[in-house]
Amino acid sequence: MPPRHEGREEVRAGYRAAWSASPAQPQDIRDVVVHDSTDPEVITVEQVVTGTVTTTGQPFSLPGLLVIRVRDGQIVHVRDYMDGLGVAHAMDRPAAVVASLSDRH
Repeated sequence: MPPRHEGREEVRAGYRAAWSASPAQPQDIRDVVVHDSTDPEVITVEQVVTGTVTTTGQPFSLPGLLVIRVRDGQIVHVRDYMDGLGVAHAMDRPAAVVASLSDRH
């Protein structure tokens, strides 16, 4: 993934490419909660993405957080956070993640 996407179509294409390359295939977005902000341009959204891991057939449920800045009706900045450990569990890779973290010190 590039560190940045510019423009609506590049953002759409980036998300589509990331999910298409993953065996974790989303099917629904649930439990959406929008939080108040003191900054009128900022929207903070909690959500849970659910779906199936195609390589195992197992369902997954991943909580995430979006921090979106909107100006003049256009999204100008997004930060997208997902539960990384939840992703590792969904992909049946928590041991590999722990091992990779242990190798970093």
